[in-house]
Amino acid sequence: MLTGLALGAANIVPGISGATLAVIFRVYDRLIESINTLFTETKKSLLFLVPVGIGMVIGILVIGTVMDGFFDRFSFQTSAAIAGLVAGGVPFIHSQAISKDGKKPLSYIVAAIAAIAIILLALVVPTPTVEAAEFSWGTAALLFVGGLAAAAALIVPGVSGAMVLMLFGLLPTVMNTIALITEYLRTPFDFGLLGPILQVGVPLGLGIIAGILLASKLIAFLLERYFTITYFAILGMVIGTIFAVFSNEDTYASVERMTVGVIIFGIIAFIIGMIIALLFGNRPTKDEKNGTESI
Repeated sequence: MLTGLALGAANIVPGISGATLAVIFRVYDRLIESINTLFTETKKSLLFLVPVGIGMVIGILVIGTVMDGFFDRFSFQTSAAIAGLVAGGVPFIHSQAISKDGKKPLSYIVAAIAAIAIILLALVVPTPTVEAAEFSWGTAALLFVGGLAAAAALIVPGVSGAMVLMLFGLLPTVMNTIALITEYLRTPFDFGLLGPILQVGVPLGLGIIAGILLASKLIAFLLERYFTITYFAILGMVIGTIFAVFSNEDTYASVERMTVGVIIFGIIAFIIGMIIALLFGNRPTKDEKNGTESI
């Protein structure tokens, strides 16, 4: 459960990968195995997944509530810190990408294409904001697909689930929903909160469940057959995300006027975020140092 608590907290903070912590805590192989054998060795898998899952839920609720408060009051500084966290994860992903086949020009071209795709997505596609009053089948589909994509963060070390939600423009909505869940747990008879919670939580949760089940097999296949290309594509998307953070209008929601002081504090927040990611998000395990990590 304590391991799950750390994984849940990591997955709600953009730039910090839950899968990376799973490697550090020496539970990554068991996590993949338990997911892939859930329907063949159900009891054994559940004995591992249930306590980890409970810990993750607690971590998501606690950290998510804190993050929602920061977004409301200091959106630019918080987003800058998030961008720093994302930037700090780049060295780890790059080291993973070159760990098998080394540096190849084609791989960097793939990374550049992936980065450009994310940047164009951030520039061309308007950032969707899912509000309860505007809820529709379209937003439900967006939440499902976003959850499906974010679930890969449990599978690929170096990739943050919250970062994926940010790419889909869903992170503020998810943070707000987490805050509503926490509020509902304090006031369980306030049934007016259930509508907004379920409208976001059900499609997102179904997407996450489906994504975990599908991504565990797909990612294992891609990393086994196309390890280097897959990781360089991930690297490009992560670099593109840094740009996406600052092109998102939600980043400036709490800023009345962009002053020198605001910019300086944003730069400081970026540097702090990058240092945190470098210190805690990129520590290799003994197996990674020896090049013997397996999925």
